[in-house]
Amino acid sequence: MNPATFLKNSDRIVTGEGFKKVIPGLDINSLRLTTGGILAADSGNPMRASLETSFEGVQLASSQTSLGTLTFVVPEDYDESRNKLRIRFLANSAGDTNTPTIDAAIYRKRAAASLSADLDPTISGAVNTNTAKAGWVEINADSLSLQAGDAVTVVFTTSAHTTDALNVYGLEVVYAACLVYFDPTDRSFS
Repeated sequence: MNPATFLKNSDRIVTGEGFKKVIPGLDINSLRLTTGGILAADSGNPMRASLETSFEGVQLASSQTSLGTLTFVVPEDYDESRNKLRIRFLANSAGDTNTPTIDAAIYRKRAAASLSADLDPTISGAVNTNTAKAGWVEINADSLSLQAGDAVTVVFTTSAHTTDALNVYGLEVVYAACLVYFDPTDRSFS
């Protein structure tokens, strides 16, 4: 392989063998209130909170079910032929009484198209009730016909948890990626 010509020759890369990649820059700080406001350390829900000594995250009080929203653009290297995207939360219950799940409604805006209805991704498993150990739960947005460049808004809700708060330590969006832009015609400037 000649390093001087590698990038130029990347237009010959065949898609369909996607590898797992994280969308950089999306994390727990990317969550917003359903009104679009930023999360603050006050009595709002969800809110920024000290979940443990020296660790800040997002907490959703008991009896609240609106976890917030996340808006992002599907990366141009999203492998549309693999069509795999997951939104993952590192979370636990603040007590051992409730085992809430995290659900989502996904709305897609595409160039030259109307806003989609809820694409209805697959709900996560229950959040870990071990108050000392968080676990990963994920929203499965595979096979929703997302395309590179789609703008996506995700509205997160939880099942009922009337006794214990829900703690969220981390958030990541993972997807099947190509090495280059999925659409070969978008791979270079004209």
